[in-house]
Amino acid sequence: MSVERKFMEDKQAKNGSKTVSKTFLSVGPTLRYSHENVQRCWLLAVAAFGVSAFFWSKILSGSFWSFDFQAVTSPKLWYLGQSVTTGLSIFEYPWQILVLGLLMGILAIVPVLVSQLMSFSYSLPFILLVFFGANLPAFAICLLVSCFAAACRPLRFRSRFVAIVLCTAPQLAFWAYFGGARGVEPIKWGFSFAPWICAWFIGLGIAGLVLGIGHFTRYRPGVVWVVTCVFLLLAVVTFEIRIGFDELDYQLYVAKNNLEQAIEFHDHSIREALDEMITNPSVRVRRYLERSFYPTEPIPLRAKLKEKLEDELGRGRWPWWFTVPPELNYQAKKQWLSSQYDFFISRRPTSPRMPIALYYRALLSEYSPDIEMFEQKEVLHFYSDYPYECSKNSWEWLYMEFGNSAESLEARWRLAKYLAGQRDFEQADKLLAEAENMAAERLKLLEKEQTQEDRFFSLFQRPADSAMTVFKLTELQIKLHQLRSLIGTENRTDEPEAEKRLARFVMLNPHASGDYARVLDELLKQMSNSDPLRDNILLAQVKLVADEQLRAEKLSKLHKEFRDSDGGMQALYELARLKIGLYQSESNPEYKKKYLAGARAALTSFIEKYADSFYAEQVKKNLDNLPKD
Repeated sequence: MSVERKFMEDKQAKNGSKTVSKTFLSVGPTLRYSHENVQRCWLLAVAAFGVSAFFWSKILSGSFWSFDFQAVTSPKLWYLGQSVTTGLSIFEYPWQILVLGLLMGILAIVPVLVSQLMSFSYSLPFILLVFFGANLPAFAICLLVSCFAAACRPLRFRSRFVAIVLCTAPQLAFWAYFGGARGVEPIKWGFSFAPWICAWFIGLGIAGLVLGIGHFTRYRPGVVWVVTCVFLLLAVVTFEIRIGFDELDYQLYVAKNNLEQAIEFHDHSIREALDEMITNPSVRVRRYLERSFYPTEPIPLRAKLKEKLEDELGRGRWPWWFTVPPELNYQAKKQWLSSQYDFFISRRPTSPRMPIALYYRALLSEYSPDIEMFEQKEVLHFYSDYPYECSKNSWEWLYMEFGNSAESLEARWRLAKYLAGQRDFEQADKLLAEAENMAAERLKLLEKEQTQEDRFFSLFQRPADSAMTVFKLTELQIKLHQLRSLIGTENRTDEPEAEKRLARFVMLNPHASGDYARVLDELLKQMSNSDPLRDNILLAQVKLVADEQLRAEKLSKLHKEFRDSDGGMQALYELARLKIGLYQSESNPEYKKKYLAGARAALTSFIEKYADSFYAEQVKKNLDNLPKD
């Protein structure tokens, strides 16, 4: 042993000191206090942080616990872009930027502070809460790296704040790479980073506040949980005041489940499925054919199976032997949507969004397969423009409880149909007149809002306060006018039988295939040539003609015969619409020019003869939109 080393050991022994090797992971200043006090404050911090994590899950998924073990490896959990564009989109609810920023700031900085002020092991429960509670497993990995770095002795700078800033580098990298919204325009992509930028500044604010207070209190253990609670309370209060849980439930259970966007209710061709059943019959089809005495030749067999499909669809179901593809399983989708609407209605009965939920639920109950179109084109098409008795209570609820809403206009039209079907024409006319006035006012308001939006375009637009768009209201106006014109005094007489025929005609379902045509024939046979309803019955029959050229001829003839009646006027209007459709669908230049001339002639003729009619304004718009030559 050298003399110098012996001298140093003697000196250390004399002074009573002993050299101790330092560990790589250090212990923070908070652990110098009473262990019991540290544990209590740490548990309070874990509780406050846990509430933050579960609240994050709630405002994004509608559930406080949304973790799915099977989806841990899903790429969707890595990307935060869907958090800002789906559900409560920041472009519809700008305050959501601050709410997400506050919560993400808490999630991103509190575990790192705990690791720095206590130790790395104390931060592990916080990381697990981010992983399982907030359902952010990828972000939890970044937190793990940050917390480990904050506890490392090489990063224990004299300035604890500088160390914290450096340790948030993994979070910044995660936000930069996974925080942008996908599939949106560039300007929206740029704004989609706003919550994470806000989160970083809020996180640094939390860190500065905790470390600043801790500097004067010698880093007592209660600072972290108190500051966490303050920022969590700010997030909850901001959310409730500026957005609200009613709006969250509306977006999750109603707006996200808009039945008009469900692919199961879009048009689908059944031709391939029918051909597949003939060429490669499944086990179900084979079992069905074995039980039935169906022809073995492909063409007659196909016709027979198609007929059976039509029969079962008319009852609102698929036959048991038909293998239903996911996009055709409309019964399951109908049940699912109905359960979502019912959940919102029962949970938020005082929400201002109730009229929309009731409107969707009532409309959903009337979605039915169009058997006539299925028979003619082998296309599964759904209609909802006929009021069924099973939906009457829903429409009455919408009208009675939310009579000032735009959705109640649809309810008024359908209830007026019921009343007219019961021969209560006066009350039906009052409902229709009221609806016409309200629809006109609503359209003016919407057109004014659209003009302002076009003039002062903004990236952030609040969600629509009604499901009734300009297009829907315009269509509804036409239906209101047609029904009111049909049950007006022009088509009514004092004869009881005439009133019965009118009531029966009002409630006929034009999608009821052969029954509709048969009843029209019956009604026509029961009336005389002078019956005021005769032109309307003849118009309904002409509209059933499949051949467009023949239908155009019949409409023209009907107009000339009844030019002074409501049926004759509507015949000319339908003729103009038909010729516009022929022009738009024609590809041959010669025929296209011919159809254009015919469309312009029909529209011009209508304006000249019926300038004061309800349809005149729309006809002028159609004429202006057509090319001059």
